[in-house]
Amino acid sequence: MNGNNMDYKAVNNKINELINNGIVNPSIGKAKEPVPAKIEAINKHGMKRGVTQEEAQGFIDNAVVMFDQKTRSLYVSREGNAVLLDKEKRVISAYRKEDFDDSTKAILEVLNNGG
Repeated sequence: MNGNNMDYKAVNNKINELINNGIVNPSIGKAKEPVPAKIEAINKHGMKRGVTQEEAQGFIDNAVVMFDQKTRSLYVSREGNAVLLDKEKRVISAYRKEDFDDSTKAILEVLNNGG
């Protein structure tokens, strides 16, 4: 991935603060270093914002953090996010940075500050 030296323990502590303050959904999962993945399929829902499979792959390839959500992973990049079903390698949701909500913006702020 991007070979960052992020302190994921510190990131998770900050994310927990955001959860406690009602900014981030408690189901976000645990932040960890992004695991490389190749998309094999994309749901129509994943395309509803006009994101292409190539764009979604770019979000995964350039993710600064990944949130482990048991059977799926949320990849967060500065250009967009993608949710990938781990076993099937199928994107179920993807959106560009202009569609980021306050939660994603808060997560990126934590990452910009190194955790």
